[in-house]
Amino acid sequence: MKYILKLSGVLFLLIFSANHLYSQSDLMHSKALYVDAIINYEGKIKVHNTLLNIEEVEAYTKSYVRSQPVMKYDHVVYRVYGDENLELGEIMNLEQELQKAYAGKRARYLLDTRAIILDTPNMWKKLKLLEIKSLKD
Repeated sequence: MKYILKLSGVLFLLIFSANHLYSQSDLMHSKALYVDAIINYEGKIKVHNTLLNIEEVEAYTKSYVRSQPVMKYDHVVYRVYGDENLELGEIMNLEQELQKAYAGKRARYLLDTRAIILDTPNMWKKLKLLEIKSLKD
């Protein structure tokens, strides 16, 4: 009887340990869907590759996030780029519309957007070359 209890205890520990290691490996391999959004010095908005009005952001973002493969991503991160001369409220309005579409994490960046033309195809590549200030919460 003692042997069976010891064996069941060891078996329980092995299963618990294997489950714990498996769940940690899932966290290490988690994949984020990054959704880039920018609001320029004129208040014009681009999400992913589409120019939008603030009223269109929620519907577009909801459609974009929901169209992604179910097994490819496990969370969303919004990278929000805003002109450094905008009022914080304008950037926050964009962030709120993104969050209404699908709750996710947010990273906020400030930069001078006067040199960026939003409707050019390589706009996101040009943006990466600029001096960007990351803001922490």
